[in-house]
Amino acid sequence: MIDAGQLRNRVRMAIEAARRASATRRERAAAASREYEEFLDTRAIPAFRAMANVLRAEGLPFEVMTPAGGVRLVSDKNRDDVIELELDTGLDPPQPLVITVSSTCCSIKSSRGWGKRPQMDADRPQMDADKPQMDADGPQMDRR
Repeated sequence: MIDAGQLRNRVRMAIEAARRASATRRERAAAASREYEEFLDTRAIPAFRAMANVLRAEGLPFEVMTPAGGVRLVSDKNRDDVIELELDTGLDPPQPLVITVSSTCCSIKSSRGWGKRPQMDADRPQMDADKPQMDADGPQMDRR
């Protein structure tokens, strides 16, 4: 039988470990939120606006909306046709979530952004544009 003092020490250690893990997760979530906001401002929103312009030029009127913490591409003809990008903070670490809603096919699809967080320029590995880069998907060229 375990001694009450040893049991109490183990419970205390487990509680402290859970508190430390929770604090670490909150720090990761806060950092991911800051990086995601920068990603939205510098990359996602301009890309969604460019997409809307191209679609509009092709006779498909779409509008870009920027709710807090996300960006949305919405059809002017049918407001239920939406492509949305937001940060899923329910995951550890938080990841971008792409949501596609279409009233024409009555479906909702979501994707976790290939299981990767958006890379900021400081995180992005620097590559030589003249040399092909190898990764799990095969050779890649840096197109920046």
